[in-house]
Amino acid sequence: MSLSQTSQTEKVLRVSLCLLALCLAAFNLAPSSSGEENKPQSDATSVAYFTIPENQHWDAQNRYVDSIFIDSGAPVQQLRRHHYAVQFVPLPVHFGDQSLRVALWDHPKVPAAVLTSPPGFTELGRKDFLAWVGSGRNVVFTGGYATLSAMNALFGFELEYVPYREGPYWRNDRNVGGTPFQYGPARIEETGAAYGVKIDSIPLTGYSMYDTNRDSLVFYIKYNKGIVCYVGASFGDLDEADPWGAVLRAAVRM
Repeated sequence: MSLSQTSQTEKVLRVSLCLLALCLAAFNLAPSSSGEENKPQSDATSVAYFTIPENQHWDAQNRYVDSIFIDSGAPVQQLRRHHYAVQFVPLPVHFGDQSLRVALWDHPKVPAAVLTSPPGFTELGRKDFLAWVGSGRNVVFTGGYATLSAMNALFGFELEYVPYREGPYWRNDRNVGGTPFQYGPARIEETGAAYGVKIDSIPLTGYSMYDTNRDSLVFYIKYNKGIVCYVGASFGDLDEADPWGAVLRAAVRM
């Protein structure tokens, strides 16, 4: 082979290598065809509703409800603590079917209700209220035997009342994950009258949030798309800053 032919061959090889390098670079820079570019980004906008960043306070303003249905005995000061913009809408639970239906229909964006005494629903009022809860709303009952009996009558539960259980009551860390109770007080004291149920009587769709031994003082039960909560304290004599108030606000946010 002559010198000129060798030189020409080397030039061809160099050009071929350059083209190969350019092809490899273009292949690496091309978007993937596996669909990964269409995957949602794991930023704050894709976090599930019930999760809260670790560095955010559990009772942050943007996590609370805007409005709450209440009966005449609702602990307004505890419900409003740290959330002074919340609106309270009276729920006529003792004034006939029409008044109840008008209240529910006229305020479709109210997500929660707090009841401190047994509601005096007729059969039609009961059906309206069950439909309201089951469509994705949340009702929180407080108090003792009377409200537990009302829960059984309204929703068909078989909750077994415990007349007295000495405190303190501990947060059940096996169940609170992914709920507002996760960031609540680790324990609540017996600062007033407290009423619970036997844990075994809570339906399979329910979970105890605070309990002692085999008795639950705070729990929730799924009802269709909605939630039924129970906070076993009488708030009439409790201080506004009592930890029971934090537990009540967590229940409202379920």
